Amino acid sequence: MDNACPAQSLTRFLAPGITLSKPYLLSAEESHHLKDVLRLKAGDKIILLDLAGQEFMGEILKITKKGTLVKALTLLRREDPLFPQVIFLVPLLKKDWLSFLVEKAVELSVTEIVPVITERTVAKPKENLVKKLEKRALQSLKQCRRLWPLKINTPQSLAQVAEMDADLKIFAYEKEREKNPKEILKASSAFKKILVLTGPEGGFSEKEAAFLCEKGFIPTCLGQYILRAETAALYLMSIIHFMFFLQKS
Repeated sequence: MDNACPAQSLTRFLAPGITLSKPYLLSAEESHHLKDVLRLKAGDKIILLDLAGQEFMGEILKITKKGTLVKALTLLRREDPLFPQVIFLVPLLKKDWLSFLVEKAVELSVTEIVPVITERTVAKPKENLVKKLEKRALQSLKQCRRLWPLKINTPQSLAQVAEMDADLKIFAYEKEREKNPKEILKASSAFKKILVLTGPEGGFSEKEAAFLCEKGFIPTCLGQYILRAETAALYLMSIIHFMFFLQKS
């Protein structure tokens, strides 16, 4: 690689499905960022992500009003799919907290996000919610150097997510006083899929907690204090990242 343009200093662009040596047309959004924001030119080097675990050194071939043509020159890095699969069932939250959690989920190696509607959910899902969250997730992916995208699902009810299959299913419950996340997760090294559920503002009702236990979810405590909904989710993401992914880096 040319020392004059180390990969770390180059901007990363999304190019799903790109392959070596074949011209590729960037999306309108990526093209706009390249030519109108960064003002890059033909011949400049860039980083291209195929969104399937590969990162390429690329080059801008041509910039026109119709779009930007690029080419992948060499494979820089390959990343295996994240293991275990960690699926977070997160509450619909007010303001921009759900977008915040999606951003952190990308950084902390979460595989999939499912927004959940419960008894005490206050926020209402908007029509463009998934599209908005996907955009935030891809922005975070480019920033943190992850190579596999976070999957965003449409909002589902508690009854729907309770039927999901996994090797381990846990949920944060403020009335649980004995089992903590470390104790539950330390025996799960061979598990392929983990479901993690956190509640909305106000937490889960006793009826919901009993229902979740019937469906195989294990309640876990998160300490002596009551955490905000977004804090509880981020706390568990961080613990799982530490236990399963930090040691691999």
